Amino acid sequence: MRYGKRLAAVTMATALVSVACGSSSSSSDSGSSSGKTLLNGEIKCDGQYKGKTVEVFSPTRDSENDKPVADFVAAYQPLVDCTGVTIKWTGTDSFETEINVRVQGGSAPDVIDFPQPGLLASLARKGQIAALPDTIAAHTKSDYVSGWDTYSTVDGKVYGLPARANVKSLVWYSPAAFKDKGYAIPQTLDELKTLSDKIAADGGVPWCAGIESGVATGWPVTDWIEDFMLRLNGPDVYDQWVAHTIPFNDPKVKAAVDAVGSYLKNPKYFGGDNAVKAEATTKFQDGGLPILDGKCYMHRQASFYSGLWPKGTTIGDDGQINFFYLPVAKSGDKKVMLGAGDIYAAGNSKPESMDVLLYTGSKDYADAVLASRKEISPRKDIDIASIADPLAKRFQELLVNSDVFRFDGSDLMPGAVGAGTFWTEITAWIVGQDTDTTLKNIEASWPAS
Repeated sequence: MRYGKRLAAVTMATALVSVACGSSSSSSDSGSSSGKTLLNGEIKCDGQYKGKTVEVFSPTRDSENDKPVADFVAAYQPLVDCTGVTIKWTGTDSFETEINVRVQGGSAPDVIDFPQPGLLASLARKGQIAALPDTIAAHTKSDYVSGWDTYSTVDGKVYGLPARANVKSLVWYSPAAFKDKGYAIPQTLDELKTLSDKIAADGGVPWCAGIESGVATGWPVTDWIEDFMLRLNGPDVYDQWVAHTIPFNDPKVKAAVDAVGSYLKNPKYFGGDNAVKAEATTKFQDGGLPILDGKCYMHRQASFYSGLWPKGTTIGDDGQINFFYLPVAKSGDKKVMLGAGDIYAAGNSKPESMDVLLYTGSKDYADAVLASRKEISPRKDIDIASIADPLAKRFQELLVNSDVFRFDGSDLMPGAVGAGTFWTEITAWIVGQDTDTTLKNIEASWPAS
């Protein structure tokens, strides 16, 4: 799940942009009476939506921990210039609750930014969001990194287009601290374990973590478990687990959870029993900060964590902080990548809603958001060489060059589990509950249908 929905501050941000229709830098000479189009003729530029507003409803909003949503709105400028549409961005930190209230009340937003494909699927099956026409749906197969086409396809129909992504299989560390001790970047999970043991034996604290996130406390642990499910059991078993074709307390799941426990519940790795329990009360935003003070060596967290280091922190091979890929189980394994992102769907079939949705999933929009917000894209046609920001370039390379990508499992599960018992029970597990009880309780909570 994306961290932006879990910030504690309660804020509602709404941004609008509307500019008189004109030509755009990405227009071509076909498809409309004005002779101007966008996206190779898929959107005509006749000012046809002048006076019409399209609301984009999102869990991303203005807050002290995030970049302004105005960046998202500005990325629509070529579409605004082309069609005359007004873009209204509505952000909320109560997305799951509010989107259900709105669609059930008959006031669904025009375009909906889903960070949880499981929630998208739930609304699609209830007929509360619009299936995409074939011309737009075809883009899911042709334009995106393999795997992303499945996350908005529900019972054979396509309901959304991917637009933003993050990669999660990362470990943050201090290059200087590693160099000082002669520690090498591990290439397998066995080497990661050996490195952790070596750091502890040398008198250091190998790991630091924070999992407190208000009502979502526990979600960073679910990311650990998803990463280890992929590495130890492979993508097929991962898919079975997420789809509940194997139970949550299956032996394969237990093995992955226990493997995570050998890190997160290991007093040697966190500086004592109290430090392990303190994970549950340490804000996830603060989880990796002890690396900067030399109080720990490693922190597993997603690419978005690059924006949570204190202002002025340098990131890179020669920086204060760097990251490495969370290694595969054994040498020769396929490079698996856990990640997440946003899939945009339509709350209605209005032409203006569909065109805004189409543009949101385009390379033009992805390039603009990548430039302004440094957020990577699941599109496979992004020109990596042209990405100016070195950090965003590395993240994009990791996404595109992975052998296997899988979406955050908790975001694919029913909300009662993925955004419910998985969080609460795994938090209880961190502070002392045994694995069997934890998994049994989560399994019992899975909806019957």
